Amino acid sequence: MKLGHSPAALRLPGIDPKTRLEATRLCARDFLEHHIFFNERQFHNHLIHHLLATFSMGASSQRLQQIFDLNKSIQRPALDRPEKVDITTESVSKYFSQDEHYQDYIVFFQKEFTDAGAEWKSVAARYFFDPKAFPLSMSGLFHPLIQFGYGLEFESQTITATALAMAYTHRMGYKRMFQPEVFSQICATKNEANGGKGMSLWQIINAVRNDPLNAKITFTTDLFAILRNRAPEDLAIKYCPMWNIEPTATSISAKYAELLSVVTHIFGSTTHSHYIFRYEFFLMHLLTSAYFLPIIFEVLSVEQQAMLLHAHSTMTIALFAAVGSPDIITTTEMKSIDTHAEYVNLALPADRRDRMDRKNPWFDIFERAIASNDMHLAKVVRSLWRGDMMSAFADEPACDDEYELPPRVNWLYIADCVLSNVTASSFEDPEAADAQDKRSWVRGMIGFDEFWTMFGERVD
Repeated sequence: MKLGHSPAALRLPGIDPKTRLEATRLCARDFLEHHIFFNERQFHNHLIHHLLATFSMGASSQRLQQIFDLNKSIQRPALDRPEKVDITTESVSKYFSQDEHYQDYIVFFQKEFTDAGAEWKSVAARYFFDPKAFPLSMSGLFHPLIQFGYGLEFESQTITATALAMAYTHRMGYKRMFQPEVFSQICATKNEANGGKGMSLWQIINAVRNDPLNAKITFTTDLFAILRNRAPEDLAIKYCPMWNIEPTATSISAKYAELLSVVTHIFGSTTHSHYIFRYEFFLMHLLTSAYFLPIIFEVLSVEQQAMLLHAHSTMTIALFAAVGSPDIITTTEMKSIDTHAEYVNLALPADRRDRMDRKNPWFDIFERAIASNDMHLAKVVRSLWRGDMMSAFADEPACDDEYELPPRVNWLYIADCVLSNVTASSFEDPEAADAQDKRSWVRGMIGFDEFWTMFGERVD
């Protein structure tokens, strides 16, 4: 296994040959020792996600080993190939959604990459976006896409092969919206609203909240029932075609910025009023997956880039509706343009303000993300880091009363709030964490008052 880096990847000083070798060694161990699903319900192995996100922020070799050891404790061993099957290009779709053939797919994709030579990334993209396989590639709360993004970010054929093997053996999530005949229509439709510009994604999210189809989405604490409900998929199929994306570099750039801002608001601003900030697990994946889109764009045509944006926004709409289309409450701090001042004056205790006022506050964020034993937080921080860099050098969009863009995002403020709120380890007993007043992600229908009555912590 080798680790490189994509031009679109974010990374900090502190990565040296020793830590790179350690990250490579530990990723290789994960590949050789563990299955991509850590249980039979197809919960996903996050070990390389946690490793490589913190590695990109400059984590030490010792910290990388600690992260490996923590994640190793919950993994399922790599399975042998008891009924070895030689998959070919003709039979590649024959074993879809059969995770007992995960290793067989690994062997197949590794051979395809070897045969392709320098063009292996194009081959990988062709398999990921194959119309028959694409509904599987978009299953599992974006995990095949996230794994695929890591493979391209670190220019690793091995990690990319695991992403495709994960996708091809994944059980299908939403069953209709990514089927070729439906999704091709979503991508091809041009909405004539707002003088032909279509609706903004922000306008669409607000329209979804008020749609009568929401009557079919009722409160439940059954997490699997939330994802089985067909109404969110109906809403996504109805509304995603209203977001026009032109196959041009300018349109792709603008629409990606819009998407990242909208999913950040959905993730970071949906706590009910008068309750302590909490962050929802399903919606978090909208944000962590969005980090990888510019990296994946590098191996796609502009037409495929537009397709990927449509796919992500379709899932965004579906998951937003599935958790009850929560109100988005944008605070003054969230919209502040002076992120340094907000961080120093509002987010930090008094004894740290003077010290932090003299240095880049993001480095404090990175240190806290590296130290966290939650397997998702470093990924959240990287997505917010990308948004902060993107916004800092973007021109202020022209005022358009018809095409309403989302409010400004204070990326640093959200990063601090999430790190301050999600304090439990992914690897400790939830009841023990609760006993120590440690919080983790909330899971469920945060758009309903019942959820906050049952699970929220009220502050009046």
